[in-house]
Amino acid sequence: MKTFVAVLRGADHIFEFVNDAHKEAFGERGLIGKARADMFPELNDQGFAAAPRRAFDTGRTVYMQSKAAEFDVMPDGLRRSRRLDISYEPMRDAKGEVTGLYVHGRDVTTIGDHPLEARAGAAGLDALSDTELLTLHLYHGTQDTDAGERAEYLLSRFGSLRGVLSASIPSLMQMAPEHLRSTSRSLSASTALNLKIVREIGRRVLFRRIASRPVLASSSTLRAYLHGILAGEPREKFMVLFLDKSLSLIACETLAEGSVSHTQIYTREVLRRAIELSASAMILVHNHPTGRGTFSTADMMTTEAIVSGAEAVDIEVVDHLLVAGEDVVSLVETRGGLGRGRRAH
Repeated sequence: MKTFVAVLRGADHIFEFVNDAHKEAFGERGLIGKARADMFPELNDQGFAAAPRRAFDTGRTVYMQSKAAEFDVMPDGLRRSRRLDISYEPMRDAKGEVTGLYVHGRDVTTIGDHPLEARAGAAGLDALSDTELLTLHLYHGTQDTDAGERAEYLLSRFGSLRGVLSASIPSLMQMAPEHLRSTSRSLSASTALNLKIVREIGRRVLFRRIASRPVLASSSTLRAYLHGILAGEPREKFMVLFLDKSLSLIACETLAEGSVSHTQIYTREVLRRAIELSASAMILVHNHPTGRGTFSTADMMTTEAIVSGAEAVDIEVVDHLLVAGEDVVSLVETRGGLGRGRRAH
């Protein structure tokens, strides 16, 4: 759907600019140089006079969502009912004084329920594929009719639903290569942020489940949590779960982040943070974005260095977990121990 734009100048809201979408939506009225109130008198008592006046007087953007409007369609003069999403954003001069308004909006009259809503309502959301679920989410966030194409592109680009949710906001907003470029190939900042909010809500729900009791008593939940936050990450991260004497979680923190295949980890930083938190034990965690499910020589050296240093200050390293592809691999289970450190419980 096309976005209409107009620029209004001065306290009388004189039209200085309108784009082609504005002309299509409201008719060719010869607006330039004319006052908004004079050119759309039928809208003055429908809230479309008070809103721009409030934005100009207060210096704050005023939003109207799905606002009902009846206006005369030129040149036949017949009234037409519409629903508009529209915002009035103050424009300022070098001194910070409001000099005009930037008007931005869409005609949302024809937008109705998405066809997938009926299926979701009848069979439940779990009946939808990843593409369909993402399509429905994007549609409700943007109400764009090309949400399906956008969802397919995002899943193709980031590999999976988890990859989409793990992608950074700049990556989600980035346009595709020129030969694929269209309005469906990127997300607005608000839509990208909304996807990150969905991921964060899920992370917090899982986090509270593992924080409510000793981690070894909920190892499956712990692995699900770690897989959920690390499996789609494009770069290698090193995290530490700091535990108290009962092996309950004190904190889960990312202490290093690197490239696709390497992260620089400093043993002294891990131990310093453990001492700050008065931790009695730790679980080390890192991911392999490549999906390789084996611990590298560097991984083993890092583990042994941390185990040795932790032993010197009476802190136990319980395990080192590797998130790779669909798996969460335990070093204790793989090798029967952690090298020079004490064997896990």
